Amino acid sequence: MQSRQCLFICATILLTMTAYARVPIIFDTDMGNDIDDGLCLVIACRATTMGDADLLMVGSSNPSEWAVPGMRAMLDYYGRKEVPLADCSQNIAPGNDKFTKLVAKNAGLEPDPKTPDAVSLMRKILSEQEDGSVRIVTTGFSTNMANLLDSKANHNGDGVDLSGPELIKKKVEFLTLMAGDFDRPEYTEYNVAQNVPAFKKVVEEWPTPVYLSGYEIGIVVFSRYEQIKEDLKPENPVRVAYEDYLGVGKKPAPWDRPSWDQTAMLFSIYPQKNYFDLVGPVTIKVGEKGETIAHEEKEMEYPRYYLKFKEDLPKEKIEEILAGWYREP
Repeated sequence: MQSRQCLFICATILLTMTAYARVPIIFDTDMGNDIDDGLCLVIACRATTMGDADLLMVGSSNPSEWAVPGMRAMLDYYGRKEVPLADCSQNIAPGNDKFTKLVAKNAGLEPDPKTPDAVSLMRKILSEQEDGSVRIVTTGFSTNMANLLDSKANHNGDGVDLSGPELIKKKVEFLTLMAGDFDRPEYTEYNVAQNVPAFKKVVEEWPTPVYLSGYEIGIVVFSRYEQIKEDLKPENPVRVAYEDYLGVGKKPAPWDRPSWDQTAMLFSIYPQKNYFDLVGPVTIKVGEKGETIAHEEKEMEYPRYYLKFKEDLPKEKIEEILAGWYREP
């Protein structure tokens, strides 16, 4: 226990030292498969408006053609018209689009065949940033991150003379994944199970620190519909998407939803606030079906950690903190 506490303190000091006013964030999401991604995007947008973050781009790991226009509607509503979007780099894993298509249509938006793929846009964006500055938050499948790792120098003639691993090592501070389950290692968490090879590649080969917010965190922290209804206007596309996804008025109440993705974003923008304890460093063994088994290590060149609730910030407190983010622009 003492060594774990020491490792946590060291990791916290490192994160605090590297934190600065506007944190450059790349958000990679499977928007359309669940609504927690939408509320996660609200956090990223509002943190950018507040000056705490700089949302550099949003990439889709959902292969649906409606993921990007749906996210465009949400970003535009929150005043982030300047944030570029990217399509999934590979047609793999579920591509649900019921609510993304709805909010896109409401905003008069259609799929754009000129939308870049996530790997191409990430390489461009990363190459333009300060060294060691970017935090990547992935709340869907690991498809785009694995393909970024596989990208070669001058990928598709992009003029970036670094391979994926070289670019990541130079520009990325850390990666946060909403993935795995570290209370039940036999469980195959959804984001992992949909593309096991990609997740395995990322946790084994990613050349910077990696933090994971597991299923066990978000499943007990809820977004409450009554609060969403009170704080978001009926025309807000995130509220529209929320109500559509949960069948508000069509299915029996309650219409609450776990907050898997939001915990990953909260940690990534504000690690210095110590909202969570960290367990690690750990190596993560990935089973054939996507099981995630963590083994603690004394030291690692590129450490991996997973989040745990703090005794003085239990799930109820984290829920209150997240609820404060769900507001109008």
